[in-house]
Amino acid sequence: MTGSVIMDIILLIVATEAAVELWKKAAPLQGIREWLIDKTPFLYSERQHTHLLDCPFCLSFWAGSCLTAMYFFTDTTAVFIISVSLVTHRLSNFLHLHFSLIRDRQMDVRVARKKA
Repeated sequence: MTGSVIMDIILLIVATEAAVELWKKAAPLQGIREWLIDKTPFLYSERQHTHLLDCPFCLSFWAGSCLTAMYFFTDTTAVFIISVSLVTHRLSNFLHLHFSLIRDRQMDVRVARKKA
């Protein structure tokens, strides 16, 4: 495998994870998600006691399959733009989390100094 193919695979992996997280947690998508769940009762699993659109594990398989199919069967420029957007979103979330943790630690130190 060439380096380009490996980078494309990594990009698709992170894009899939970001798409699933957005689907599960993004407030603007919750109305669409709930509507789709109501309209697709056949995707509910009695055995698992969950709907396909509520299960991150199941959803990641289908999201990854769709992104991979788009990668292989459509214009790769469009898939690349979508994937890079999702990856940028996800990496910015990790950066935000890191800085939030640093800020929280700093605030705890300042609070501890005032108590002492």
